Amino acid sequence: MTDNFTIAKKFGQSLDKDDFETTAKLLSHSCIYKIGKKTLRGPTEIVSSYEQNMIEGRQKLDSLEWGKSRATKINEKEYIIHFTDYLTHKSLTYTHKCQQKLKIEKGLVTHIVHVDDEEEQNRLNDFYRKVGILKK
Repeated sequence: MTDNFTIAKKFGQSLDKDDFETTAKLLSHSCIYKIGKKTLRGPTEIVSSYEQNMIEGRQKLDSLEWGKSRATKINEKEYIIHFTDYLTHKSLTYTHKCQQKLKIEKGLVTHIVHVDDEEEQNRLNDFYRKVGILKK
């Protein structure tokens, strides 16, 4: 049986590679993903959200590249995945960092929570305004 830390790392790495098939296999059928005020349920809905985010990002930006995620352990069942995204639009670049907290039980991810970081969101929105994606 694979240990939970390895599962957490594999989750992040699958998203780094847009390998949504692997991502889905790591989620329990009853997995819950909380992002902002939304709650997504089950692998299909959750993975669809990740994929849609990737598609929309690549459509609106000149370049969107994922960095290498890393996992840190909170305890035996909970981990933080640290993501880094490299955005380029109209010759301007921005490095966006975000985190997701995972809970892993019986070898599968059962809960995902997008960690809200208001300061980082404000910096991202400032970048979007500078390049004309967000209105002032």
